[in-house]
Amino acid sequence: MSCDIKHIGTVTGLHKDAVTVRVQQRAACAGCASKDACTLSSEKKDMMLTVKHPQPTLFSVGETVHLVSTKNKLYAAVFVAYVLPLLGIMAVVIGCMHWLNNEVWAAALGLVFCCIYALLLLLLPKKYTQKWQIDIQKI
Repeated sequence: MSCDIKHIGTVTGLHKDAVTVRVQQRAACAGCASKDACTLSSEKKDMMLTVKHPQPTLFSVGETVHLVSTKNKLYAAVFVAYVLPLLGIMAVVIGCMHWLNNEVWAAALGLVFCCIYALLLLLLPKKYTQKWQIDIQKI
């Protein structure tokens, strides 16, 4: 069973299909095992997050909420956003160096791969990207 990662935040805005939440970084983040991969643990003191929710009217501005995710969601998102593109770039550059024997083409095709991968991530269907979203819960 995966462990839940919870952060407390304050609702600052309501949108058509999302809720904006302000999260304050706490000292507890320093001891968290997943702080390096967590989107909530940046160097900022306050962080504004927009969390998709089917019924944002359930929340009110100023309300305190929990932002919840699991380590499995976190690891899956990190894998897709960082590990896969790194492996892809390495494969493209090594392949180009082997077959084309040209560093300029290898670098250029590595950048082309980055652009194509970023576009694919943007165009992913909602059913895949929803798996990696942070959930919002009333306290």
